[in-house]
Amino acid sequence: MSEKILVVGGTGMLGLPVVKQLLTDGFDVSVLTTNNDKAKEKLPDQVNLIEGDVTNQDSLKKAIEGHSMVHLNLNAKMTPELYEKIEIGGCQNASLAAKELGVKRIGYISGASSKGEKRGIIYLDAKVEAENRIIESGVPYSIFRAGWFYETLPSFIQQGKAIVLGDQPHGYSWLSASDYAKQVSHAYKNEDSANKCLYNLGPEKMTMMEALARYCAICHPALKPEKLSFTMANMISHMPGMEKLKTVIPFFEYFSNNPETVDSAETDALLGANKMTIEDWCKGQTA
Repeated sequence: MSEKILVVGGTGMLGLPVVKQLLTDGFDVSVLTTNNDKAKEKLPDQVNLIEGDVTNQDSLKKAIEGHSMVHLNLNAKMTPELYEKIEIGGCQNASLAAKELGVKRIGYISGASSKGEKRGIIYLDAKVEAENRIIESGVPYSIFRAGWFYETLPSFIQQGKAIVLGDQPHGYSWLSASDYAKQVSHAYKNEDSANKCLYNLGPEKMTMMEALARYCAICHPALKPEKLSFTMANMISHMPGMEKLKTVIPFFEYFSNNPETVDSAETDALLGANKMTIEDWCKGQTA
């Protein structure tokens, strides 16, 4: 009999590949959604849609009931005031319901930079606090601390320019969402991945500028990546329509000063290494 798994946040950039991989690997997949009609447009027909809200304890409990596993892919959309409500509150609500209902495993996508330590920046501290709520619940867990995704590269192109914010001297092990999804699915089939924080990293370290240059060479050959200093970015962020820039500057300032110091050896041994190169991923985008 197939394991029944509920995915919370199953229609986005990282949630949808996980849903599709879980289906491929034989799971009985449900997706929690606040809008059935929109979800139907994106999700395969085999997915069971359940209306509910991660911030509503009662609707979440009803959604989780009958499932042996829960995968959380929450997204506060880089909006500081939503981190407490969605990331932390959502993980708290899901963990409490999962504990009460006897769920066998709960998983959550965090970030490789979390390292389980608060750093005074809300984007990362919220992830750490969300991890803590899950771990402290007593439900067997798998925390996925993923690195930088190739899928974020299109967002570096703004107003017809390929832009990297600030000096970004450090290399990060970029990976594809499809490789990540395979590791997630394997984790739910592997008892040895329970009660672990698993680092999901790609096959090659690249700085942001290197990754963007290689992406542009294949997908946007007319564009040459440029650097935008934090000083100039802060000035631009005060212009009408540029409010979003203000919220992402602290995020990129953090990465400018913090190298990747984690390793994915344990994850790779348990779940298989991520192998997709940036060139192969880019060719998939152009195809």
